[in-house]
Amino acid sequence: MNIIQKWKQWVKWLESKPAGKTNLADVLIKAALFLLLLISIPLLFSGDKSYKNLDMKIGSIATKKVVAPFNFFILKTEKELKADRDAALQKVPYYFNYNDSLTRLSLNRLTYVLPYLVKQKPVFPKRDTSKALRRRYFAALNDSLQRHFQIRFSAANLNVLYDLIRDKTHLKFLTEVSATVKRKVRHGILNLNLSEITRPKVVVVRKGIEEEVAPEERIDSSSVQKELENDLLERFDVNQTVILNYFFGHLFRPNLIYDRKFTDKAVQQAINNVSRTKDMVYENERIVDANERIDADIYQKLYSLKMARMEKGRREGKWPERMAFIARMLLLASILLVGGIFLESYRPKIFADNRKLFMIVFIILLDVMLASLITNALNWHAYLIPTTIASMLLAILLDSGIGFLGTVILAFILGGIQGGGYDLALLTLVSGMAGVYSLHKIRRRNQVFTAIIWILISYFWLILALAAMRYDSLSEALKIFLYNLLPNGVLSPLITFMILGLFEKFFDITTDVTLLELSDLNHPLLKKLSLEAPGTFHHSMVVGNLAEAAAKDIGANSLLARVGSYYHDIGKMEKPEYFVENQMDAENRHNQLSPNMSALILTSHVKSGLEMAEKYGIPKRIRDFIPEHHGTNIMSFFYNKAKEQAGDTEIHEADFRYPGPKPQSKETGIVMLADAVEAATRTLKNPSPNKLRAFVENLVDQRFREGELDECDLTLRDLKTIIDAFMPVLYGVFQHRIEYPDSEKKKTAAKTVRNKKENNGRNASEHPSERNGNRPEPQAD
Repeated sequence: MNIIQKWKQWVKWLESKPAGKTNLADVLIKAALFLLLLISIPLLFSGDKSYKNLDMKIGSIATKKVVAPFNFFILKTEKELKADRDAALQKVPYYFNYNDSLTRLSLNRLTYVLPYLVKQKPVFPKRDTSKALRRRYFAALNDSLQRHFQIRFSAANLNVLYDLIRDKTHLKFLTEVSATVKRKVRHGILNLNLSEITRPKVVVVRKGIEEEVAPEERIDSSSVQKELENDLLERFDVNQTVILNYFFGHLFRPNLIYDRKFTDKAVQQAINNVSRTKDMVYENERIVDANERIDADIYQKLYSLKMARMEKGRREGKWPERMAFIARMLLLASILLVGGIFLESYRPKIFADNRKLFMIVFIILLDVMLASLITNALNWHAYLIPTTIASMLLAILLDSGIGFLGTVILAFILGGIQGGGYDLALLTLVSGMAGVYSLHKIRRRNQVFTAIIWILISYFWLILALAAMRYDSLSEALKIFLYNLLPNGVLSPLITFMILGLFEKFFDITTDVTLLELSDLNHPLLKKLSLEAPGTFHHSMVVGNLAEAAAKDIGANSLLARVGSYYHDIGKMEKPEYFVENQMDAENRHNQLSPNMSALILTSHVKSGLEMAEKYGIPKRIRDFIPEHHGTNIMSFFYNKAKEQAGDTEIHEADFRYPGPKPQSKETGIVMLADAVEAATRTLKNPSPNKLRAFVENLVDQRFREGELDECDLTLRDLKTIIDAFMPVLYGVFQHRIEYPDSEKKKTAAKTVRNKKENNGRNASEHPSERNGNRPEPQAD
């Protein structure tokens, strides 16, 4: 079982509560969602954030007088602290240890290697052609150097060196070079490049005694090698100089070893010794007066007071810190309780649906986590928090009222609990509502770009207003907009649109975007319906027109009603020939079936429709139309026919009722009425407008009196409006056409066929409006 299947099973468990009932599991789920937000949100933000107040800025006006409640030190600014630490670091030296063993090794090589080579020098004829003999000799000499001095050279280098030291003048010069290097070794050679020494002081420790080395006296290996190269080039050519420099470079080792651990410890100690404070404020000392402009010094005092309060709380134990955490939880609890009361009062169906509640919690928590990541982990500007994502997601997935509720909750969380202050709360609220307004009824892709424009306008408007109110510079406000708010406003709607499909899939939510995709008549299921049951397909299209017009007039979701109508009878594809709209002029097949079998076939199309919809991935919101558009209606024709044939045998009414449930929403209730009206009005002959309206009113009244509309939100006023909306569509269906002279014969023939067809099932007719078991004809849909 993959992750998506497990997720859907878990989400299905969330909504397993019986409709209209409250049980212990339901209460526990809601309490768990409440606690999830109540605990996780304060934990996502550090305690320091609760002390932060963005209204307290340099240049702003103090709203009240502030007096020091106790003595506290004034903290240095970050710039001042960095300058003091840099100054302290300049006084910390680099520590080097003088290594005696390396000194002795280098002096031993410089003293004895060259005389050793002279002593071992063989006498070869000047024109000796035996190169093999020379290679063997220098290889043996190399092994001898390894044994005595732990150094190795190539045979080719030794060959060149041999030719040079045969000249006594060269040998004398090389001996002087060796003596020069020995003096440098005794002085000390650093094992750290001089370019890596960035502070002025260098200290050498010899036998526990520290001795500072002047800059001009410091030498490293590369500088020794460079001096050697310059000296050698005065006497030898470039190739000889390279070999000799390489030779002397192997005779000595740096003997002043950098003590990194000790130096780093001294650096850290110097940093720690720098005081973080620069002055003191005494108890009862005035810090700022009301209506006084806050300058840099006052700001630092106020900031230091907040830090001192936090430090005092830590010294006094865990209780102050815990109390601060509890206080944030209490504030958050009040915000969440207000949101819960709003849902319970104005969106009771959403409040009762734990799946949708979990989605709301998840979206809010996701935005808060992004805020924590941006402001805490990444330390970016708070204006980069994509607050509008939650607002737009909630508006698209649920409705604009929930989008507004989520926006308000986020504004309070980010402005208060997180410490963003008035600025962030205002930006969250206004830009969030701009996003809700732009996308709550998304029907076109270009609405995403409309949302970007509206959000950017709200951001630009607010940042200019805040800057003007605080006397900030226009250039600074424009910089904030370009660097923070502009990318936020552009990316948030795009990200929302990209992740919208994930929320629809994981929470089985149907948005207008999905409805528009499902309304495409090239959808595989609708294409199949048009080919296998063309009469049902046409019926569904007409029902869609009726339902859309009615839903629009009463303020319901007209797109949902239309799309639901398209799919409400897809189960008839299993046995299309048993439904009247697909029989054309064929004989009614129900004439050869018992009433119970006919009723079973009619009810089976509901189950078949649900299975097909599940197979083709039709969302639950559309699948609900399949059983609910019939409700629990009784197939009265077959029921009465069964009673006539049974005699004294008891007939159970439940065997002739659809399984339900009754319509649970305005849209499914409208489709129930539209389905019945479209089917029943087919039986009318030459209907006048008055006759047609009376017929529709009677049918709607019948559904109302049977109690089929008791569980949806349709009111009596809605029913009146629905009837009014049906009439123009029905007038268009039954409009009169011009009779041509040669049409009389066709009309007479058609009338004969129709009368013959009606007589097939008219023997038990009860009411001309019944259809699908509500109409007397057994071949009804």
